[in-house]
Amino acid sequence: MVTSNLPFGRWGETFSDDVVAAAMIDRLVHHAEVLTLTGDSYRTRQRRDLLAKDNRVTSN
Repeated sequence: MVTSNLPFGRWGETFSDDVVAAAMIDRLVHHAEVLTLTGDSYRTRQRRDLLAKDNRVTSN
């Protein structure tokens, strides 16, 4: 299992080479099922809720 928060089109930024990233993606997805999840992650949602709670406490 491989997970990433970046779309395939941006993998070249991570690996500093679009050709290498394209080759890796090609090999990974050849016999794979790709699942695309949308929406906030649990960590993002928890962090946002925590910051909102902190803001309410400090503003009182």
